[in-house]
Amino acid sequence: MLRADKINQIEQLTETFGSVPHIFLTRFSGLSAAQSDVLRAKIRSVGGSYRIIKNRLAKRAAVGTGLEQVSGQLTGPVAIAYHQDDPVGLAKALMDFAGDHPKLEVFAGVIDSSQVMDADSVKQLSKLPGLLELRAQILAMINTPATMLVRLMGTPATQVVRVLDSNREKQENDS
Repeated sequence: MLRADKINQIEQLTETFGSVPHIFLTRFSGLSAAQSDVLRAKIRSVGGSYRIIKNRLAKRAAVGTGLEQVSGQLTGPVAIAYHQDDPVGLAKALMDFAGDHPKLEVFAGVIDSSQVMDADSVKQLSKLPGLLELRAQILAMINTPATMLVRLMGTPATQVVRVLDSNREKQENDS
């Protein structure tokens, strides 16, 4: 690789590491090209990206970024999976794929450009509800009191109608 290409790759990686707050490190030895394509598609479906990196270049690019904290773990064939907004969705996609393909190993991560995670932490993160699920839960919590209020406001009127209906039935039976 030419020196200019290396400098260009370091600049691209530095920009990526500096602008993306959620990054996971993976080892992919033993995955076929077809399996890698499936993994990339799964990660793209949640809005993330997946890229194989050169460790020496990545270590240089990581200086001054959130990934610097785990740059010592960049050994062997390593790829990064990253997402701008949703670390939970990305972790779910990675762990789902790793469950079916044990040759993929998620061994570290950085969340919000500061919080370092090991493999177990990434597994725990993947079990949390995703962004859409959290939004649905919050919406349900907001809607519940309004629904209960409407139901309670309608209860007295319903009871009055039942009393009147019962009285009407009694009068029909008496005549």
